[in-house]
Amino acid sequence: MKHFTYLFIIILLFPGMRISAQGMIVSPGISIKVEVGTTLDLTGGDLTLESDDTGDASLIDLGGVTYSGGGEANVERYLTQGVWHLISSPVIAATAGMFENDYLQYFTVSTGAYTDIPTSGYQLEVMHGYSLWSVDDEPSTEIFSGSTNSGSTQFIISSAGARYNLIGNPYPSAIDWDEVSIPSNLDAYFYVWNPEKNATGDWEYYITGGGGANTTSQYIASGQAFFVRTPNSAASGNFTLDNSVRTHSTQTFYKNKEAQQMLLLKISGNGMESQTAIRFLEEATAHIDRLYDVEKMFSGNTDIPSLYSFADDEKMALNSLPSIDAHQTIPVAFTAGKDGTYTIGASQLESIPDIYPVFLEDVERNLIHDLRANPEYAFDCVADAEKQFKVHFKDVTGVEEPANAQTLNISCKLINGSLQINTNLAHEGFGNLAISLYTISGQRVLYTKTTQPSIDIVFSGPAAIYIVSLQSETLNYSTKVINQ
Repeated sequence: MKHFTYLFIIILLFPGMRISAQGMIVSPGISIKVEVGTTLDLTGGDLTLESDDTGDASLIDLGGVTYSGGGEANVERYLTQGVWHLISSPVIAATAGMFENDYLQYFTVSTGAYTDIPTSGYQLEVMHGYSLWSVDDEPSTEIFSGSTNSGSTQFIISSAGARYNLIGNPYPSAIDWDEVSIPSNLDAYFYVWNPEKNATGDWEYYITGGGGANTTSQYIASGQAFFVRTPNSAASGNFTLDNSVRTHSTQTFYKNKEAQQMLLLKISGNGMESQTAIRFLEEATAHIDRLYDVEKMFSGNTDIPSLYSFADDEKMALNSLPSIDAHQTIPVAFTAGKDGTYTIGASQLESIPDIYPVFLEDVERNLIHDLRANPEYAFDCVADAEKQFKVHFKDVTGVEEPANAQTLNISCKLINGSLQINTNLAHEGFGNLAISLYTISGQRVLYTKTTQPSIDIVFSGPAAIYIVSLQSETLNYSTKVINQ
């Protein structure tokens, strides 16, 4: 999915006046606006809005567009091959036959299933979204022919099943989500499918006021379908769009209108990435708020690493909370479909007041990482296992002594320039014991292996708190030590 900046050609005529043209071809990146009270009449041909890999032509027809010469509108849609697209029709009475030989599907809210449309005469409903796979070996341009949609259009929202509704932008121009009146039966965000993200495609979202937490802009392109969701199973009703939400603008990224306290965490590995965000707003609650929170939507490709926090036991892409003081520790989790090394990168730390430290706790390793000192944390992960983290906005001096320390009879001390490790594990045949010593910021400053139950290791580091990690085939143990 690409974002483009349009050039503008605005047709502004006095009310009641008309402009005539034999036919009109509007190139990608060019925009036309027919104002209220103005008529654009095509007297001998068609109005063609072109689309290619650089962008789309755009039409905002607030006034009239007529075809006294028997023509019609042809709205092109450029499609890349070998990927799924979510599309909608910008014209009245388009049929599935225009996608002959392609895979065109409708979406059922109650089941969450996509179903093939088998007949060419199937009429594409205005403001409905569809899933499309082009079978061509190279990019193609499809053409929606007919009269362009304009004015008020309506979609009946369903709260069945998982409550996701696939809606289409019905216009031959972009719509601005910030201008949409969000009814009480909808969450305030939308998802779009980006077929170019993470190799096989992934979801992106936008919520008004989300700032840097958003992964797409507020503008939904012509011919683009998108998902919205109801906040609960009783929130059915209507969703209406009209000409007031239409725009030619497609800026590349939404700029935050006001400062927000936010921590943005991006996970990367295997050439793919995703993110989650935690922010603090006085208007938010500790529960899922339809105006401030965004639930995580998964692509179905388990190879894509996923990072999320939790609200009401739901996985969140954007988790808005009322204050840092009341939520100084926030659980976060990670999953991936491939073994590998992954990195969590933190940004927007400057928005968090300096009085609050920001630590990332690796629960499995009992390791505390200072994100202010080093905003990146790398770790190894086994496929399909949910790995637990905690984000702390408070002083954390290290991990506590594990509950099973006495049972295992493990002792770790750092005194007199020596790291002293004593265990009773030699008889268990666990093989080489890997010993690592980390600073609080996560930097490894010592590493060795031993098969002995006890070992003294020379260490000349500065006085500080450190984390000792002991790992073998049968042991995964960490604790804090203090070098005084």
